[in-house]
Amino acid sequence: MIQALHADRPRFTEAMADVGKFFEKPEAVLVDRDFDRDQKIELLKQWDADLRSLMVAADENMAPEGADRTGDQLRQVQAALSCLGVGDSGEGAPTKTGGKS
Repeated sequence: MIQALHADRPRFTEAMADVGKFFEKPEAVLVDRDFDRDQKIELLKQWDADLRSLMVAADENMAPEGADRTGDQLRQVQAALSCLGVGDSGEGAPTKTGGKS
């Protein structure tokens, strides 16, 4: 059983390196059977942070190609997190970097 737990670790590490390239859309994280709930949450939170960084770069006129879809992707990631029971605490207004004002 321990071997099975570690067998997917390289795939998880690879996915964490660039979640947006590893998965076509956030829903794909939800249906992936190789990852447990905690891993899916970690992947989606990383994707959320990556997208927020892209939004900051766009504001500084350093956005990469395809950055115009970032807001839509961020909403999809947040919806996927919500499906896993991870929600916003509702305290304060969200910032692009994920903090609260």
